[in-house]
Amino acid sequence: MAEKKTDLDRAVAALVAKGRPYGTLWNYYDGDQPLHYSTDRLREAFNTINVRFIQNWCGVVVNTILDKLVLKRFVVGEDKKATKRLNELWWETEMKVDDDDVHLGMLVTGESFAVVWREGAEGPIDAYYNDPRMCHIEYDEERPRVKSWAAKWWQTAEKRLRLTMYYPGKLEYYETTREIQDTMSLTGKAFEALDVVKNPFGMIPVFHFRRTRRGIYSELTPSVVSLQDAVNKLLADMMVAAEYGAFKQRYIISNADTQGRLKNAPNEIWDLPAGDGFGQDTSVGEFEATDLGNYVGSIEKLATSIAATTQTPRHYFIEKAGSNPSGEALMAMEASLNTKVDRYIERLQFDWSALAQFMLRLDGVEVERQAIETIFRDPRTLQPMTQAQARNTNVAAGMPLRTVVREEGWSDDRIARMEADRREELAAEQAGLAEALLEQQRRFDQGDPPPLAPPTEEGE
Repeated sequence: MAEKKTDLDRAVAALVAKGRPYGTLWNYYDGDQPLHYSTDRLREAFNTINVRFIQNWCGVVVNTILDKLVLKRFVVGEDKKATKRLNELWWETEMKVDDDDVHLGMLVTGESFAVVWREGAEGPIDAYYNDPRMCHIEYDEERPRVKSWAAKWWQTAEKRLRLTMYYPGKLEYYETTREIQDTMSLTGKAFEALDVVKNPFGMIPVFHFRRTRRGIYSELTPSVVSLQDAVNKLLADMMVAAEYGAFKQRYIISNADTQGRLKNAPNEIWDLPAGDGFGQDTSVGEFEATDLGNYVGSIEKLATSIAATTQTPRHYFIEKAGSNPSGEALMAMEASLNTKVDRYIERLQFDWSALAQFMLRLDGVEVERQAIETIFRDPRTLQPMTQAQARNTNVAAGMPLRTVVREEGWSDDRIARMEADRREELAAEQAGLAEALLEQQRRFDQGDPPPLAPPTEEGE
């Protein structure tokens, strides 16, 4: 009978399984990509090449979405005090910086994690992004939204692994009994228990961010990775062709000894002896250079395939010379991408609101999760003129300007500053108008003639 696996065994197995595939995905995102060949003979032929050429489209696919996933602030219903405190905590814990890493990890590997904790009643609140290779969450089999437990491991300065098991009611701490160099064959038996403490908050403080609830799927799908490999292969072929075949190769056929006499240089004149009249006449010629445009065209077609596969607008890969699309044109070109980003924002709001609720709870503020609104920047690309026209249209239709700019992502503080500036401008205008009226009254009382009117277009 097989030995029953413990939660520790399952946690270690899950973390080990993530290491290699997630590491590969991070390498592709960073541009550290291997060069693959279609046959062994090609691999042998190019075995002596000691320089790699990478055209990293994987980074473009991810960064295009990441640039549009910008978390601006939180709003807690009508509770201005809780709203203010939550946004302060967001800065104090530096999650304002880490949220970008959370989104990046989710896009590259398909999932990402953040841990929020507080040591004691008076200690500071800590919140950190965690690499998806370091964390794992197990969900209830019957209720897939309920966390059964979570695990996090990390390496100490002594090269040992420490692991924490998070449960709603307790925390278990483990450490390997020896130095760990390779985790691929690691099991739960390599760890020994250090301590068990009560979880004072009654919930698991590890928060899980996923692209989709269907499973863990990276933005860099196998199709994208294979197309990226093809791009790198063509680029390597082009560079080899540029080195060996991009220059015209000249030849000479002659019975005379021309070795050392012919040099290829500007203004150089070759003095070639004539043929002997019996054999091959003296002749010169050249071979055509390799056309590198074929490689460029093929790489562009592969880039277009990556764009279509990932719903990334083609102009992020290849921009036509002289193109300067308007705001409306950009919105049309990026419609599919913006729809995908909107879906991600909608999913992320559930996870960020849960994390924000727990953060407020650690600070002694109890709010309902559904009362927390997560404000993201509008992912649509708008030109300043287009945005101003849309704003004027909404105001003319009856929407208050305060509502319009709030929906654009403006904070309450920024709106308050705008209104204060507007009041100052109105006060200055009224003061200037009053001063002008007083000046006119003074002139009238003294009998001074009014100032001359400006001439008309006809010069009258």
